Amino acid sequence: MKRMSMFFTAFVLVSAACKISGPVSVSTPVTITFNGNGHTGGMVVPSALLGPAGLPMPMPARGSLVKTAYTFRGWNTQANGSGADYAAGGSYAFAADTTLYAKWKVDWIGIDGTASAFDTSAIYGIAYGSGKFVAVGYEGMAWSTDGETWTGIDGTASTFGTSLIYSIAWGGGKFVAGGSNGKMARSADGVDWTGINGTASTFDTTLINGIAWGGGKFVAVGPNGHMAYSGDGGVTWTGIDGTTSTFGSSSNIYGIAWGGGKFVAGGMYGKMAWSGNGADWTGIDGTASTFGTSTITSIAWGGRKFVAAGGYGKIAYSGNGETWTGIDGAGSTFSTSQINGIAYGGGKFVAVGSNGKMARHEHP
Repeated sequence: MKRMSMFFTAFVLVSAACKISGPVSVSTPVTITFNGNGHTGGMVVPSALLGPAGLPMPMPARGSLVKTAYTFRGWNTQANGSGADYAAGGSYAFAADTTLYAKWKVDWIGIDGTASAFDTSAIYGIAYGSGKFVAVGYEGMAWSTDGETWTGIDGTASTFGTSLIYSIAWGGGKFVAGGSNGKMARSADGVDWTGINGTASTFDTTLINGIAWGGGKFVAVGPNGHMAYSGDGGVTWTGIDGTTSTFGSSSNIYGIAWGGGKFVAGGMYGKMAWSGNGADWTGIDGTASTFGTSTITSIAWGGRKFVAAGGYGKIAYSGNGETWTGIDGAGSTFSTSQINGIAYGGGKFVAVGSNGKMARHEHP
């Protein structure tokens, strides 16, 4: 009886507001129920709405509803956020009873230098494989199974000695890492490493800034638009000059990733390029990448998207590697600090940067 009374009142108010005259057809009432979708506290007010089918009803704000480490982003018809979105405060019409779920965006959570095993040293690269993250930087390496608790690996075990390690990738059953003086190393488990010298890598004494695996090969990138690829697990390499890479001979390339059937590389002046085979490349300028003239230091693929990161804490994401949407430093938690590496694994992105700083973001 109470339900019909509420509906009748709402219907009379809508009719009066619209100044309906003459015979009125009574619409079927529908109920819109709001689900907190895993919330850790609070509640939605109201928890449900009753109104005529086909007439707009206002969507509530989250009220006191909270979920630890998440930000409320409105309502969705699916618990995993893949359905239709309904903005809080907006008015929408429904044809049938509907349950709307709170849509949550995972916040980034910082990890300090002590926990990362790098203290205040810079971390330059990170990759996921064989059930673990492996991060590399100014003083050796560190590995972790959850992206939060880390175990250090010194320069002797990594085979880099006191040389800097700038990049690392997983593919074909192994990690391949690269750094200064053209040095590389490969490992099946991220703990025990075999060295590869600069002549074999084709980088000689220059830096190796980024490495990615895809389409059956590793592709490495570095200064002056130089690239190289390897189809035998990083043992032998074929060089690519700046003209072929589209970065020219004066632009450094810092990051590269494989996803969605292509490689995407990024570097100085916000420049990017993509390739389906690692040998033939198409350029993308800084406007399309959303980085402008800022450096792109790293790129990763996961959760059906590329994520690129770089100077001033800037991040951008893309589903195809060609059209990009930017995220500023405040949203990434790095503020104006540089982000040196980013990787995806175990359902989350982990980004690393200066002063041993890290942050993670779970893909919804």
